[in-house]
Amino acid sequence: MSQHQLGLFKSAFESLAREMAVNLRRAAFSSIVREARDFSVAFADARGAIVAQAECIPIMTAGVSIALQHALADIDVAALTDDDAILYNDPYKGGQHLQDLYLFNPIFLAGKLVGFAATTAHHVDIGGAFAGLSADATEIYQEGLRLPVSTFSLSKDWGERGFVRRIIEANVRVPHLVIGDLEAQLAANRIAQVRFAEIANRYGAQPTLDAMQELQDYSERRFRAAIRAIPDGRYTASDFVDGEPWGAGDIPIQVELTVAADEITVDLRGSGPQVVGNVNCPYASTISAVQSAIRCMISDTDIPFNEGCNRPITVLTDYGSILNPAPPAAVRARLTPASRVFNVVVRAMGDAIPDAAVATGFDTTTAFAISRLAESGDYQVVVEILGGGWGGCQTHDGADALDNPISNCANAPIESLETDYTHFAITEYSLVEESGGDGGHRGGLGIRRVYEALDDGVQIAGYSDRHRSGAPGLHGGNAGGVGRFRVMRANGTTEPIASVFSGILDRGDRIEILTGGGGGIGEPAARSRQARQSDTINGYAKEQKL
Repeated sequence: MSQHQLGLFKSAFESLAREMAVNLRRAAFSSIVREARDFSVAFADARGAIVAQAECIPIMTAGVSIALQHALADIDVAALTDDDAILYNDPYKGGQHLQDLYLFNPIFLAGKLVGFAATTAHHVDIGGAFAGLSADATEIYQEGLRLPVSTFSLSKDWGERGFVRRIIEANVRVPHLVIGDLEAQLAANRIAQVRFAEIANRYGAQPTLDAMQELQDYSERRFRAAIRAIPDGRYTASDFVDGEPWGAGDIPIQVELTVAADEITVDLRGSGPQVVGNVNCPYASTISAVQSAIRCMISDTDIPFNEGCNRPITVLTDYGSILNPAPPAAVRARLTPASRVFNVVVRAMGDAIPDAAVATGFDTTTAFAISRLAESGDYQVVVEILGGGWGGCQTHDGADALDNPISNCANAPIESLETDYTHFAITEYSLVEESGGDGGHRGGLGIRRVYEALDDGVQIAGYSDRHRSGAPGLHGGNAGGVGRFRVMRANGTTEPIASVFSGILDRGDRIEILTGGGGGIGEPAARSRQARQSDTINGYAKEQKL
């Protein structure tokens, strides 16, 4: 196949995936999918290997093939029909956490199974002990509905009285949102089936199938070439998760990254043991974090990212560790250790490629749920994903107020939230002055977001990290500021709360969510006078003598 022909198929498959993403977002019901865009889509071949994907949530997108391949190993693939779908969320079968529901639909061509349309989305509620998220869970059974890998008939099991649909509706607090978002996933998968048939009809069935495999091989060749540009060697780095909320102290995350010719081995063995709390990271999430970090650091930035990119990467973990836990460990906050995996791999690769080294960002998913059970028996449930500052780079300051790189959620607009929900208002949303670590290039700034309860009995829960020590700087740069949670009661009292919490707000009570900044890079003395003046003028830093 010529490069020109392959380029046509690459564009066609990527267009298919991007249309899936647009359709899913526009059809979604919940704010976390519609506004925060916490979902991912992909198009895979019949073996479950990714052919094309849209630019969505890296931790999800990188893990779709793991989830799909686990699912295919558990079902009778030969029995699939175009009326079937595969639905599951089991973190111990290739899934991530229970809120991320995977939906796969087979794609047929002339009666032959040739691929799958794949979507996953973070659902605002999946049952469990607490609305939105169960911050205090110690085992997965407390976190919500756990769906094993299974196939179901869309015509029989998904209608208004379909068994699968009714099981989900009976176990979640906001069934109209969860079912609505699943319908959006289904709509995205259906457009993939339609568009694939159009591509095959236009270019021919066999050339289309050949291109699906050749694109993966092409990406592998380019990815291996990019690895060969990295000096061979062993590179190490370490960080930690704050395990204080679970009495676990600092939980180490450490890596030995080996570059050998055109392959990379990422050895995470020796990282801390699994925790009796919700902060464990399923193996699929660990692999996804590694893949995302390496893709960020290689020099070839426009490789089509499909299964071919993963072939040169090997990931090693200890079973029973925080990065590969044994059931029934709770996993809701799996992005906390996954983010530290991202950090240590980026840092190790920065040692291998000094020109690409960056300071560490706040890089922590700050998840917050605010819900209320009305007298009517109906719930209002909102889950927010809030970002902080990114680390400084060698050529520019770190980005302000962004979700961490492997999560990549957008912020939900205040206007949208206050239009949809009546149990809270957002009274402040601002950057945190001087929260970025100082340096030749400073770290990005964190945010402050304040929620006020408009009714009594509003439930809140959340989790974060880096509340005791900030993101480290690089090459003499200072660490970023730390995060903080606190409740400000209507009676004027203030209550500091832990980095993992649940509680109740009554009318007039407020909760402040503060995220930290990124680390700076380079000695602070190297920062230009013009940059410091700009920081002061823009309100990023206090006025200072220059």
